Amino acid sequence: MIPNINEARKRNYCFSEYSSTYITTNEDLRTSMKYMPEKCNRALTVAASGDHPLFCSLYGAKHVDTFDISYNAKCIMDIKIAAIGKFKRSDYVVLLENLYRHKDITCVPNINKISNKLSPIEYEYMCSMAGLKLFDYGGWGGEDNPRFPNKQEYQKLRKLVKKPYEFYWTDLANLSTCLVEKYDCIHLSNIFDYIRDRGFQITILERLLKHVNVGGRILIQHMIFDSWTDEHFSKVSAGNFFEKCHFIQAKGNVSVFERIR
Repeated sequence: MIPNINEARKRNYCFSEYSSTYITTNEDLRTSMKYMPEKCNRALTVAASGDHPLFCSLYGAKHVDTFDISYNAKCIMDIKIAAIGKFKRSDYVVLLENLYRHKDITCVPNINKISNKLSPIEYEYMCSMAGLKLFDYGGWGGEDNPRFPNKQEYQKLRKLVKKPYEFYWTDLANLSTCLVEKYDCIHLSNIFDYIRDRGFQITILERLLKHVNVGGRILIQHMIFDSWTDEHFSKVSAGNFFEKCHFIQAKGNVSVFERIR
């Protein structure tokens, strides 16, 4: 996984391999994480702002793998893991604020204190992208943002997360071809919102279900779509809704769609 700096500087736009990523989530992860299986030894989630895998760990996943179309999602995720192990929560918040405000990572105060925890290739990439926006505000609301890890969660993360999560650099359509493991939970958050083709959604889910353990589930969190009819629900597919969660339960060779909210 080696980023191409020349391509990255030309393709730093929305939904590309090098598009900017949020510095904190704008999604209600606490609600969706409650619907992970009670026993979740292995989970797969979008990397996004880096908060998704952190909340998977907080809510009981023993091992978490991640994926994202953008390499910048890996960068913010790895920065957060390194910073959580190094800084108290207030300094962690300031670091994230500065990552958004400075377009040259070498100018971010305290980044030198964790740069040795990032891979050399990753850090060189971020330094080479000076002048471009790697990180966007997203759901930023400062230290009191309710979607930001609270003090108790932050302390728990310092004990739980000691090393970077495995990362697959891919889009959702090709994700299944990268996977070698089976999971108790695959978390798809705010992704199907941008795939309007119903048939393509179903195809993706059918591929991913092959990587779900019996009794596991694919958890889908949506933000903006209209509701589907019962006819669509019957086709082992995901529902479209506003800030709601659905899941597909894997039961042997049969997968049952259930509405959560």
